[in-house]
Amino acid sequence: MLLLRLFLLLLLALPVRAQLSGTQWEAYTSMRHINRVLVHQDAVWAGTSGGVLRYDQQTQAYTRFTRRDGLPGNLILSLAVDANGHLWFGTHSQGLSRYRPEQNRFDPPFLDFQNLRINALEPHGDILYVGSERGVSAFVISKEEVKETYRRLGELPKDTEVTSIEMFAGRLWAGTVNGLAWADLAQPNLQDPSSWEAEPIRGEVRDMLVYQDTLFVAAADGIWRVHPALDRPELDYSTTSSVALGLFEGSIVTGATDGTLSQRQGNRWQPLSASNISSTADLSDTDGPLWVASHSGLRVLGTDPPPPPREPKANFFFDMTQTPNGHLWVASVPKDNLPAFGLYEFDGEGWTTHTTSTDLSSNTVSALETDGEGLLWVGHWGRGINVRDANGQWQHLTANNSALEGINGGSFVAISDIDRDANGALWIANVQNGLVVMDGWPLQQAALNSQLNFGMSSGRDMTKIAIGPDGLKWIGTALDGFCLFDDGGTPFEIGDETGLVFDTVAYPDLTSNAVIDIHVDRSGQVWVATNNGLNAVRGEYSRTNADFAVTSWKVYNTDNGLPSNATTSLAEDDWGRIWVGTEGGLARISTEGQVEFALDTSDGLVNNRVNSLHFDRENNALWIGTLGGMSRLQLSTSGTAAGPQAYAYPNPFHIGVRGASLTFADLPLGASVRVFTAAGELIRQLDGAAGEGAVTWNGQSAAGFLVGSGIYYFVAQAETGDAVRGKFAVINGR
Repeated sequence: MLLLRLFLLLLLALPVRAQLSGTQWEAYTSMRHINRVLVHQDAVWAGTSGGVLRYDQQTQAYTRFTRRDGLPGNLILSLAVDANGHLWFGTHSQGLSRYRPEQNRFDPPFLDFQNLRINALEPHGDILYVGSERGVSAFVISKEEVKETYRRLGELPKDTEVTSIEMFAGRLWAGTVNGLAWADLAQPNLQDPSSWEAEPIRGEVRDMLVYQDTLFVAAADGIWRVHPALDRPELDYSTTSSVALGLFEGSIVTGATDGTLSQRQGNRWQPLSASNISSTADLSDTDGPLWVASHSGLRVLGTDPPPPPREPKANFFFDMTQTPNGHLWVASVPKDNLPAFGLYEFDGEGWTTHTTSTDLSSNTVSALETDGEGLLWVGHWGRGINVRDANGQWQHLTANNSALEGINGGSFVAISDIDRDANGALWIANVQNGLVVMDGWPLQQAALNSQLNFGMSSGRDMTKIAIGPDGLKWIGTALDGFCLFDDGGTPFEIGDETGLVFDTVAYPDLTSNAVIDIHVDRSGQVWVATNNGLNAVRGEYSRTNADFAVTSWKVYNTDNGLPSNATTSLAEDDWGRIWVGTEGGLARISTEGQVEFALDTSDGLVNNRVNSLHFDRENNALWIGTLGGMSRLQLSTSGTAAGPQAYAYPNPFHIGVRGASLTFADLPLGASVRVFTAAGELIRQLDGAAGEGAVTWNGQSAAGFLVGSGIYYFVAQAETGDAVRGKFAVINGR
């Protein structure tokens, strides 16, 4: 029994979520925004906002590493290489990571620095010095633990944020947001503030580099130098824009935020010509070509530039659709409240970005759909619609040549969504004006249904459109709930329309008037995602009476399994399950209406802030757009995630309600189930049925009592010996 308990306690590492094999996930991130660069042997390593990018100078090939490959997070702020040739990566708030090139693998993340910005890494023997907003920490590499942390650096305030670290003249130098500090490593106690000296250089220290027995310091007010014989830094070059220091052609170089470079020749700094660099975040500090980390990718002086990697411009992914050739198209913004990067196209191998430079009407792409001929329709927040015709040319629909109207009668035509009905007509959310219907391209018929026709006040914002199997249109709004629109069966004729408004006043069950997404499933049930929960509404509509009689209204939130109440996106797969994107991860709801499981970054999701979902029916895959990249989840032909382990739903399991039951699913056929407490005590054994892969449980122990709230484990084993295990939560409300 003791061994069994120990075995079960090992299951504590399993999250209370679906257990999915890692092979089914793919991650796509933009690595154009580079924060740090390091050259080691033949490779150039770049720490980016989307993970780690490795460029092989010999083969000119890129390798990408993300959270999916073992990084604790994708926002990389620092990197270093130790004496063993191991690469170290510091992240923003997600911990420290080590990569072993000889084994091509990452160690499990070191979480000592979780919730901290690891701005600087400096290996020195068996110590890795780590700079963060907690000061300087000494991490012992061989023991994989923090030995001590220096939080008070001389006269600087406690926990002054450290931005850079350098070893020089037997001293540990720390650049901070408040100046420069240093300590002799021979001193016995660096935790004592008196062991440190400090120089309040005006402004933040941004980088440091040792060159010709001199320490150079790039700060907000200039470049300073420290010679071993000097007690204090001396100003070497007065400039306010230096952010990085590097080496090129035997001398030191500094880079400015705008991409301009200067080189120290003798005792003077001279401009260095670099026409292909528009920004600088870091510079390489080894002999050879000068590699530049910029916000638009890797740049280099002194050798041929690397081939441009085919990747999106940023890591924000919103509305999605696919064209008949299988290409995935993704909008870069939801509207004009974020930086706009245009339209992304993924062809299965790489990404192409379409912008105004390639004849797109604007970079503020907010809505996508394909028409009955497979042509791509692109909605803009402000510039109307582009249609990509059969020749690949962008055609433009505006208030001047279509039924679209601008806000307040002007030229600013905002489109928040486009959806296609069963007859091939395109329905367009023309923000603050109404619902426009068009018959396709080339345009022959079109009509504008004013917002007043379906109960909305003029000048109010629409968000998303969903069209049900009965042809009814459902419209989400930003602040006014959602609407039902019936075109009377004559989409291009105005006058026989009907509209109904569902808001929290008329329907108190509605969780919020802020509707983020809306979907109608194959059975006609309306799913309404809001900033405060998900609503599943079923009812009967009468065109004759212009009435919708609600027959059921169910609310989903964190109490019944969603990872967050802020629901953002919806998609239905070919098996009728509803996938729900939230600000805390992804969930799936079964056809029986139960939350089956939730997924987050610990399961393989690239980022928990889900913006959009798209189900690829051709390949049985779910695309998940987030604020930190794109994930692709491969499903098997049976609709389950590829290679799943057993899971229990609903999770958490609320017991004490009449008829409540928990289902153990994806079990080996005929498997029996044993349920254990977190302490390893067997509380119930459930027999399986021949040929069945699921077992239900009413929440009672073997003695017939309802179990208490807590974490429970289960082991399911078939007669063949095949066994699976899982974990779930119980909430006993009694």
